[in-house]
Amino acid sequence: MPLAGYYLSDPAVRESAVITTYIVVVIMSQSLHNHLTYNLLLLTVLLKCFGSVANAGQPQWVAGWKPQAGLNVARAGAAVVKAGSNIYVLGGVDGRDFLRSVEVTQINKDGSLSPWRLTRSLNEERGFFSAAVDQGYLYAIGGGNGPYGKHLLQSVERAKIQADGSLGPWKTLASQLALPRRCVKVLIKGKRIYALGGFGGTLLDSVESAAILAHGTLGPWRLETQAMTMPRYVNAAKRVGDLAIVIGGHRETEGVGLKAVEVAHLGDAGIKGQWQASSTLQYGRYGLSAASDGQTLWALGGLDGAIYSDRIEKATIKQAGPIAQRLGAWQETTALSSPRANFGVVVASGRMYIIGGTNRDGYYNSVELAHINDQGDIGFYGSVAQAAAYQQRNESKVVTVLPNGGQVIEVIQTSAYSYLKVEGDAGARWLAAPRGEYQQGDGIRYSRGLTMTNFFSRSLGRKFGEILFVERVDKE
Repeated sequence: MPLAGYYLSDPAVRESAVITTYIVVVIMSQSLHNHLTYNLLLLTVLLKCFGSVANAGQPQWVAGWKPQAGLNVARAGAAVVKAGSNIYVLGGVDGRDFLRSVEVTQINKDGSLSPWRLTRSLNEERGFFSAAVDQGYLYAIGGGNGPYGKHLLQSVERAKIQADGSLGPWKTLASQLALPRRCVKVLIKGKRIYALGGFGGTLLDSVESAAILAHGTLGPWRLETQAMTMPRYVNAAKRVGDLAIVIGGHRETEGVGLKAVEVAHLGDAGIKGQWQASSTLQYGRYGLSAASDGQTLWALGGLDGAIYSDRIEKATIKQAGPIAQRLGAWQETTALSSPRANFGVVVASGRMYIIGGTNRDGYYNSVELAHINDQGDIGFYGSVAQAAAYQQRNESKVVTVLPNGGQVIEVIQTSAYSYLKVEGDAGARWLAAPRGEYQQGDGIRYSRGLTMTNFFSRSLGRKFGEILFVERVDKE
């Protein structure tokens, strides 16, 4: 922003500028000896002066995010869902424990969020699960809890949404999933609810569904005959009209993110036809989130290997045509304010909200807002000063101390990863980190990461019962 722009943003300075302009014009007019010329010149200069002031104050598009009221509890792997003008955040993990707590906020008319308030807690701790809303009932489905999420859940709970946005008592339904599913994704079409993929002792490509009955109860869950084209775990999924879209996920044999996207025709009574591959992401990712406004689909954040991503990709959605061709090519748009995974995202009235999540520096209770423009890009309208402040904030982020520590007792190297067996306060555990120089006896600190169960390393030809993928390791 030019220096004059800062000056003219102050009313007293604007007044001084106008007076100075008037004096200059008077002096010029004396030399012109032409009253008409003087008046025309005065009018022209004053209009330009005021026009410059007006332009300096006009809002401009800032590719970034604005903070909103934060959650009461930092959490990742929570289920996030919108119901009417309310947003609910259920369960998840806070970096140490699986949670039962549920929070709710209301979207105000200007798009801002009211302070988050706690409402009725779930019957059971659960994280890495999904939630859905239908006719005034909120459902919590699948997930995991216990040490590192080892306890896999088949249970389904539902609560009635009250007029003030609070929840009635949670009821555990008799109708359970056919398979336990951690990191399950849930879609509703018509009066049927679908559960896709996840981990049930192995990575799943299956889909099951149940009829939504009166008073919020569910019929028996049945396995759909049409399985997805591949197992999907820590992926994202969205329904847009009659289209079920499954995005990314974790490649079990290599520990990296998938670029693959697949689609199917979702009917009121079941899946119609085969799942088909659609346009692929530019970047492989798992632990990602997805959002849609019916015209654009976004894939946000996540991880690839042990690296957290702040990238967001968008694809346009065609309303008709062969289902495999309904998604346009993926393109990058405004990035997240920080790399993160396992967070919630909600789109409402041309705005996008990012809620919670985690990365190598810890767990978030933050909530951020951006607008969506006509091109499907993300940002907000602000002044030049706000744009500069946003850029400065990004450049001055403070990195927190790595939360975990231990001593290296075994090292296995591959071309991409260092596999480290580390002895810490909680015993020995395996880590997978970006390749580095490590030796037995090294004291290290490492970031929080993503735990994988029964992970098979193709490069090593070895299966790990449990391994933590981390983005950063520092020697002490």
